[in-house]
This record gives sequence, structure tokens and C-alpha cells, in this order.
Amino acid sequence: MWENVKLGPEAFDLSGKRALVVGAASSVGRAIALALGEAGADVTVTSATPAASEALAVKRLARQIAVTGPRREPQALDASLGTAVQVMVRQVVKDMGGLDVLVTAPDLFLGKAAEKTNDVEWSRVLSANLSSVFYACRAAGREMIRQGWGRIINVASAMGERGLANSAAYCAAKAGVMNLTRALAQEWGPHGVTVNCIAPGWLEDSPGLGEPDPQANRLIRFIPMRRPGNADEVAPLALWLASEASGYVNGQTFFVDGGLLCHL
Repeated sequence: MWENVKLGPEAFDLSGKRALVVGAASSVGRAIALALGEAGADVTVTSATPAASEALAVKRLARQIAVTGPRREPQALDASLGTAVQVMVRQVVKDMGGLDVLVTAPDLFLGKAAEKTNDVEWSRVLSANLSSVFYACRAAGREMIRQGWGRIINVASAMGERGLANSAAYCAAKAGVMNLTRALAQEWGPHGVTVNCIAPGWLEDSPGLGEPDPQANRLIRFIPMRRPGNADEVAPLALWLASEASGYVNGQTFFVDGGLLCHL
């Protein structure tokens, strides 16, 4: 078995792989999409919402990716609508001739006390961060099972593991992504499809981060590395999880948090 596993730098060569990144307007989604393209993958990117700012962001990203690979038309998508996601995935599969890698990275944060969070806000946050992930996984999983190989990488958050006051909806949604990952890994592993999760901690663009100086920021002092992370520090792990070298890694959540969850 081992002689067939890529262990050197070639493990990061994704030439010939066809990838879809849903929620590529987020900082982590953007970084992963660029990394996949640089590694040789044929990449299609979509927004997670139809917002004009997200649509513009993925258009710019698609142009950047096209410098190193095929030019693919970006998709402006409301990923919280299951039918829309299904239609989009079918079109992507038709355009690229298949689908090998799915990355889901929607990230809609709500910083609000639980007793002040209304029904509409709760539903919106869970739809954007959890339902959209399920819809994308379901649609892509069908294609990957059919071809007998696939890599699915869901981006959650360290807040889905530990929780944080005044962010109940967001924490619940990201915790759901982690357990969805575990459930799908059990269902689809026998078909050659692995499903894993990356959970970043506080990044430079995280809402409410505040002053990055650890002497002035109590939050930063809880991070053993005494600094927030960068989205580019998440991308190499995604490359490995998308590659053939990670074939026996399934149903796992990897925390990229500078040691945040090690703190009591």
C-alpha cells in the first residue's frame, strides 16, 4: 500500500483534480481556492450569498486563479437554497467533466446575546453556515460516490468546539458543521470519499478581534502564539486534505488556532 502513497512534495501536486470552493469570498475560502489553483487543480469558485460584494469578490478571485490554470466562470449563489446548489453543482460537473474536491467555507457571523437574537437572525445564521454546507456536500457527494473518489473539506470554526458568549447562533452552526462532517465521513468513506473539517481560530480579519497587541488585547493573550492567524496559514492543510496523501484521514476536525484550545 505505502508504495502507492505520495509522501514528498509531489503529494501537493493536484494537477488533473477538479475543485469547487463554495463561499470563496471569505478570507479562508479565498486562500484555499488560490492554493488549489497554484497546486494545479482546475478550480471553480462561488459566493455563499447573492450579495453584490461577494459576487464581485469571487469574480476577482476567478481572474487570479486563471493566471495559473483554466479560466472558470465564477458563480454568484445563494448557498442556503438546496435546489440552487444542486443546479450549480451539476453545471460545474458538466463544465469540468467531474468533481474531485469540494471546499465549503461560508462564514456569516452574528455577535449578539442569545436573548436578543430573533427568529429571523437565528434562521439566517444557521442557513448560511450549516444548511449551505449540507446542500453542497449532498450535491457533490452524489457525484463523487458515482466516480468512486472524492475529497470534501468543510471550514468550521474553533468557536464550534468551545463556544463563546454573545455568538450562540454562529457557535451552534459551526458545531453542526463538525458533526455533519463526522456523519458524512461514515456514510461516504466506503465509497472512496473522505470528509474532513478545518476549524480556524481567531484570524486577522475575525469580527471583534480588536487591537492585535497582546498587551492591550485580553483575547490575544489567550492564544499561546500571542497573535491572530492568517488565512494563508490554513491553506496548506487544505491542500494536504485534498490530495491523495490524506487518503486514510476521514471524519476529522483540524484546529488551526495557534494553540487557543489548549488554554484552560
